[in-house]
Amino acid sequence: MGVRGLTTFIEKNAAVYLKPHELHDTNLVIDGDNLCVQLFKRSQKVGFALGGNYDAYYRTVVDFFDMLQLVNVVPYVLLDGGYESRKIAIVRYRMQQRILKMKGFHVPAINSATPPMLREVFVDAMRESGVAFMRCAFEADDEVAILARKLGCPVLSYDSDFYIHDVQYIPYVTLSSKVYRKVSDREGENFKVGIVERKQTKKARQRGDGVRYIAQCGDQDVVEGEGEVETYSYLDCCLYNIDNLTGPHDQLGKEMIPLFAVLLGNDYIERNVLRAFYEAISTGRVNRKINQQERRLKVILKWLQNHTFESATRAIIRHIKGEQKQQVYRQILTAIRGYNCEDCVALHYFGLQDQTEQETPLEDDEIEKDLQTRLGAIDEGEETMEETVDEASFLDSEEEEEKESTSNEGQNEKSKDDQEDELSRHNSCDEEHDKDENDLLQEESDAEEIIMDGHEPLIGPELKRNKFTDRNWPDWFKRIYSAAQVPRFLADLIHSNLYINYPQIEDVKRQDSNRLSGPILRTVFAILKTSFKVKTTEFKYVTRRVPGTGVVNATVTDACLPAGVEYDPAKLPNVTILRKLFEDAGIEKCDELFETIRSVPSNLRLYFLAIIYWAKNCPDVNLAYVHALVVCILQLQIVDKALKSLNRNVDQFRQAHREYLEQQRQTSKTSEQSAGKPDVAFNRTFYNKLASGTSRASALLAYDHLIQHFSYKEEEVRGRRKMWIEAGTMHTLASFQSVCFNLYALTPLLGYPVENLRMHELYNTLFVYNVYEGMKNLADLGEYERTVIFRHSATLYAAVCVMVRFVETYVPELKGRTVRAKTGKAAKRKEQPVVHVQPITVRPANDWDEGKKDESSESDDGEGYVDVNNKFSQLLLAG
Repeated sequence: MGVRGLTTFIEKNAAVYLKPHELHDTNLVIDGDNLCVQLFKRSQKVGFALGGNYDAYYRTVVDFFDMLQLVNVVPYVLLDGGYESRKIAIVRYRMQQRILKMKGFHVPAINSATPPMLREVFVDAMRESGVAFMRCAFEADDEVAILARKLGCPVLSYDSDFYIHDVQYIPYVTLSSKVYRKVSDREGENFKVGIVERKQTKKARQRGDGVRYIAQCGDQDVVEGEGEVETYSYLDCCLYNIDNLTGPHDQLGKEMIPLFAVLLGNDYIERNVLRAFYEAISTGRVNRKINQQERRLKVILKWLQNHTFESATRAIIRHIKGEQKQQVYRQILTAIRGYNCEDCVALHYFGLQDQTEQETPLEDDEIEKDLQTRLGAIDEGEETMEETVDEASFLDSEEEEEKESTSNEGQNEKSKDDQEDELSRHNSCDEEHDKDENDLLQEESDAEEIIMDGHEPLIGPELKRNKFTDRNWPDWFKRIYSAAQVPRFLADLIHSNLYINYPQIEDVKRQDSNRLSGPILRTVFAILKTSFKVKTTEFKYVTRRVPGTGVVNATVTDACLPAGVEYDPAKLPNVTILRKLFEDAGIEKCDELFETIRSVPSNLRLYFLAIIYWAKNCPDVNLAYVHALVVCILQLQIVDKALKSLNRNVDQFRQAHREYLEQQRQTSKTSEQSAGKPDVAFNRTFYNKLASGTSRASALLAYDHLIQHFSYKEEEVRGRRKMWIEAGTMHTLASFQSVCFNLYALTPLLGYPVENLRMHELYNTLFVYNVYEGMKNLADLGEYERTVIFRHSATLYAAVCVMVRFVETYVPELKGRTVRAKTGKAAKRKEQPVVHVQPITVRPANDWDEGKKDESSESDDGEGYVDVNNKFSQLLLAG
């Protein structure tokens, strides 16, 4: 949810609120979605994202959990689920900001956009690491805090909500990425600290090898002597506790924390709702030199110190006008419920024991009744507020600062800046938003008791309270959803009849890239609704407006299973529904496809089905796209695994293997040139031979060319070097990711008729983009691959031929499709003539051999070589 400005305030006063801590030998509850995004930011330092650096991201996540294992920390990860109705406004706003970033299509602006299957790769990495995790039905913040209290352990996140929860909180940014080893005596007065070299064998770690000691305190002889010493590994971090905020510095009682959170504002309440209250509070003088958010925090803390919970609550509500009273009252109730709730689903899910003694928590209705009783019992004298002493110094200067800048507040994705304070103004493109939001969700509500304030109702009977629960979800769905086997958006579909289509990196002038997957999405919705008595066939589809940069609500109709097809969760797997989808998509040889796909390696079946579905239904797809996807598969599954080490730096790789690569070129060139297109089937036998038969030498030689595609190349435009990308190419690739994502969601519902996708082993957007852009204008793609990319690896070239031919069999029209020509300004800005490379005479990697004769310019038999991709190549033979 996020409390505005609290992260910045704590960080600026870190010496007071954050205490140094050594993290080791403990349980750790992790805010999964927050960690997912933070590790994505870290992975961008390793590989350029551009909509899906899944392989680099996967390694980053696995590396993080390996680091926790080294310090004997047991993580429990809780993931967010569906959106509650109160969250829809902020979701729409963030969608709009993301669309605006894409409008200019400049790489630095859009590279921060999270890939569509990021969370699914995060889950795959956790499974690989043996981490315990659970997906919550809705937002996970309260569940995270409750589980941490039950286990008596810290929380890891970077969400300002946890500064006001009664938990031990480790802000992610304070956690070191280095593992330290500490050796000390029992008293801790004499010790030495070193850094653990993490890339070492397990036995070496246990022996204590590979530790570089960097600091020592006390008597070195005591530490290194034969006496008893304590040795452990730890991660350096900072620990926060609610006591740091409530005393002794500010003297704020814990009972007041829910009010403190509401007054600061969060994602669910606009700050202008509280303006009337701010104008009335008595604060005394406040230093004008501190920034606006810190000033607001100090003002609210000081005001709350002079009130009881009852008097503060009543004062807040009395100074809010009209319908906004209901909103603020509901926020106070929600905050109190969050702090009172101790029912922990995750504790039972993980099979853990409660390590704390807690009183029986109140039910929601009891909390509300208690609050109404306490408010109604307050005397009129307790309600009066002091005269304002210096509100001008707080409000006026705040308005001046807001005009200057709103971008320096917080560093959290959820509470980043004050631009979110004015959602109603920013969402000008959504004039009907308030009306639409009421239709978005099916809500349950109860009438509230009237609370009187003299002759005017303090809380009116029209207040409606939303209850979000998964009690109506079928048990079969709860099992796979809690285990994160399906994406989180299925909670919105099953509970709220809602799909929020976060845009990918795509062309905002065209229909959203997810439209291609409409039939798959409708099938997913129809399956989810089979367990309900009321057979709904419509759901809301929130997406970007075309044309424009706004957000619009559409209605998807006729979301039902095909005629004659039934779904029974007790009779799985169900391949009939999947086959029917492909029949309706126009695959003529559908029966043959589903028969032959059974002989394809299990981890590739769904991926090739996705390629065929996408190629059949997207007219922009040509053979160059299919070749690029296949080359990416071979890079991630064959080349990477053969090399073991994943060095993505071109210069470092080539410098380290220069002599070996040159030697291998000389020994392999005669045999590899003669390889032709193989006439074999794409099956497990072929693929197993490919995996086992690809030598390290041939993999290195292929990687020498392919490694360059993992980095983005600046291009010279009008004399200036720029980074930019082709909108059309990215839009087509975004539609492919959409197909993959929706098939990923459908497969578990069908009981896994095929193995689900592991995107980190299959796809990297930047790699595919670069390969496609490099070959899209070539006359003969196979010749280019044979003579350039896989010139020294006949087995890999054979694999490309076999896999591409498999796709062509079921999408024969691919052969007739050509690259779409550019029009308008884009064509003028960057013309792309059909430039055919002369692959044999170009040295892709041997810049250090400039003085040597280019032996590759001649064919092995001494005759001149004619490159079909270069219409000028025959002129080279004329002399």
